[in-house]
Amino acid sequence: MKVTLRQLLVFDAVATLGSVTRAATKLNMSQSAASSALTDLQIILGRSLFAHVKGRPLQITDEGKRLQPLVRSVLGEVNEIEVSSSEAPLSGRLVVGSTAMIAETVLPRLCIEFMELHPDVRIMVQAESVGDLFERLQRFELETALIEIFPDMEGIELTKWRTDELILVVAPDHPLAGRSDLRIADLAGHKWCTREQFSSNTARLRYMLHEQLGQLPVAFESTSNWAVRHAVIAGGGIGCLSRAIVQFDLDNGRLCQLDVGDFTYTRSLSLARPKAIWRGRLARAFDAFLLERGDLAETKPIG
Repeated sequence: MKVTLRQLLVFDAVATLGSVTRAATKLNMSQSAASSALTDLQIILGRSLFAHVKGRPLQITDEGKRLQPLVRSVLGEVNEIEVSSSEAPLSGRLVVGSTAMIAETVLPRLCIEFMELHPDVRIMVQAESVGDLFERLQRFELETALIEIFPDMEGIELTKWRTDELILVVAPDHPLAGRSDLRIADLAGHKWCTREQFSSNTARLRYMLHEQLGQLPVAFESTSNWAVRHAVIAGGGIGCLSRAIVQFDLDNGRLCQLDVGDFTYTRSLSLARPKAIWRGRLARAFDAFLLERGDLAETKPIG
């Protein structure tokens, strides 16, 4: 027997979904047909691709993990042969993963711009935590994601995309608003509005300020950047937020940037993609579009 495309489709679906039943539903097959295709593939290859423990989802083996990117690449190439030629207009639906900050600022505008260039394309942005995005990339559920850090992660290719500047902001009636030549020490005793305690943003902020300010007195914290923004506008205290999030408020007088001479906070935004798989023509085109509009892109106010 030889390996068939049907067997590879079933393997990939089971590897992604962790269940023969869900894989069969996705592929519009009976469960018995999907199970038979998976069994035949393992017999042909002469090795087990999944381990089953009673009461738990199927667990992909090390051999299955090694095989999955190869199978995904083959399926991607077959799909591209079936649906288009290199000269055909881009079309189809692209799911892009993103952390909340990027999804709520620059990314929607870039998606609209890309779809205006390619009218037959539809893009869905799914905002999740960095950890969840990495898991989905490793399971090949996503071909592209945009994240706020630049770590070294096995199986993930990371490319620097943009530099994000975080700034300190307050409401216009805050005691520090409008003061020039502030230093970090001048922030002592003032309340803060921050992201949750264990977010990377808050952890780095605390590290940067701890030597001079000690423990920050947090009056409001949230898992949402927009909630922190609203709390600062309402007079809850000092906020440290991406300029992309608050530029509209700065331009319209709802927030004031604190001029703190010894405070600088930038971070890299990265394009994250699975390694060693064939990526579809649409995903490759969108990635190239994003990289062309990286640090050279002008950030517009966000309303």
